[in-house]
Amino acid sequence: MNAAPTLDSLVHEGTPVLRIVAKRLARRMGGGVALDDLLSLGRPALVMAAQSFDPSLSKFATYAAMKVKWAMLDGLRREARSRTLVARATALSASERVGAAYSETAGGDDEVQTEEVYAERLGSLLDGHAAALAMGLVSASAEAPALPEAPATPEEHVVRADLVRVLRGAVSRLPDRERALVERHYFEGEPFDTIAKDLGISKSWASRVHAHAIERLGAALKGDPI
Repeated sequence: MNAAPTLDSLVHEGTPVLRIVAKRLARRMGGGVALDDLLSLGRPALVMAAQSFDPSLSKFATYAAMKVKWAMLDGLRREARSRTLVARATALSASERVGAAYSETAGGDDEVQTEEVYAERLGSLLDGHAAALAMGLVSASAEAPALPEAPATPEEHVVRADLVRVLRGAVSRLPDRERALVERHYFEGEPFDTIAKDLGISKSWASRVHAHAIERLGAALKGDPI
């Protein structure tokens, strides 16, 4: 019978994973974040992942990668010093959650193999990613700690203001649970896990609620009713 892995051995195993996730995220953030900053955000999460790991549920590398990724994204949203980085981190976080929920629901569904259902789900996924980008802009506009950058042109200011107006109006028309999750996470900056717990739902179910909300917002941006 194999001995249970120790905390130190798990942290050691997860250190290369931490660096891989940090490098990928640095690239996706457009080079605006130092690798060392991302590693600093991810290290505490790696230790916490080692402490809470259940080997009967998954491989540690998979579990650790997920934990450090969300820690880095949440940390960037809190600590980024420019609105562009806040927007990118928020949009990437929203997009990642939509993609994860899509994969989870589609994974064991034979119906996905039909062309019509596949096209419909792909369309919803793309709508969700578009809304995720928009949520980044709206959320960044509400982030007080972020420093303003070069002033936008009058045209860009009008377009952004109109996007904020449309998206906030669409959020107000979401079902209660979806609206609460979106407003508290993106507008008030509350951690995703905290909101899920407060709403009395699991993290997995909260991800699905979030994905449904973002997909609805994506449809609303196209002019479709919620």
